[in-house]
Amino acid sequence: MVSPARFGLTARGLLSTRTTGSARITLGTAKWTSPAGQQCRWKGVATHRTAHGTDMNSQRSPAVEMQRKLGKGTNLAAEITSMVLPGTFVLPPLSQFPKPFSQKVKLLWYWLLIKGQEILTNAAVKYTSKPSFFKRAIYKPKRSVLIPTAKAMHRAMAEALASGDRDTINKICSRSLGTSLLASIDTRPKTRRYGWQLLDYTKKLFYPSVKSHRITALGREKNAPIVRQAVVSISSRQRRVQYDAQGKVIPGSEKEIDVVEHVAMACVVDPRTWAESEWRLVGTISATTLEEWDAEKEILKELMKNPSP
Repeated sequence: MVSPARFGLTARGLLSTRTTGSARITLGTAKWTSPAGQQCRWKGVATHRTAHGTDMNSQRSPAVEMQRKLGKGTNLAAEITSMVLPGTFVLPPLSQFPKPFSQKVKLLWYWLLIKGQEILTNAAVKYTSKPSFFKRAIYKPKRSVLIPTAKAMHRAMAEALASGDRDTINKICSRSLGTSLLASIDTRPKTRRYGWQLLDYTKKLFYPSVKSHRITALGREKNAPIVRQAVVSISSRQRRVQYDAQGKVIPGSEKEIDVVEHVAMACVVDPRTWAESEWRLVGTISATTLEEWDAEKEILKELMKNPSP
């Protein structure tokens, strides 16, 4: 299995990540059209990719493109927190496992491999923060902050999307996600308002839970930036409603839904000071399937055979 630390951002242009590209957000049963002209229905506060996703046949090296953007003063944190790290594995619930026993075992085996790799990579990054062999590591990432942070940001994003709070969206969302959410707000009917409410967290025996927690350097250079990414699964009951121009509830628009969302968030770690940037929401992603994972492995193999200069 290829370590994400080895290819870093090079994989960005070759992997079809699940939250990048021009996205389309809907709230309630209303629909807004993406720049691609496509429509899709809201599921919780999930983002939906459209045809403007990553170009699989791009001729420009993603690593070169990144350097070009940074040379123009692009904010590094905003750039690398706008994507899900290649190789991110979200184990689905048992009810969504493939039916054949052999495929169940295969999916669990992949998950165990990725978990082992995740533990080793995180430990290696922490070890590099040691001033010397006999001194303690400076960087001590706390796993305990992941769930409360994800819950707070998930709720804040949904409330901001419903109310059209642009400032909050810009503050807590990655550049890519924020752009998509703001675009959806701009295309709403001017005569309607939207409401969203978190009624309760559900399936509390299993959720919320950390599905992925990865800390990896995006390059081999001494001071290469480090990204810390977490995927937290949240199960909740949500209420959504639409109001007309007079502030009255539109008949039939008030609904309650039960949904499980895999919320991805990321921050950047400065390897010179080991300080973390503010957490940013990358979006919501789907659970990993065998088909997706096998395809992703093949892309990674091809990438390592033909590394970008």
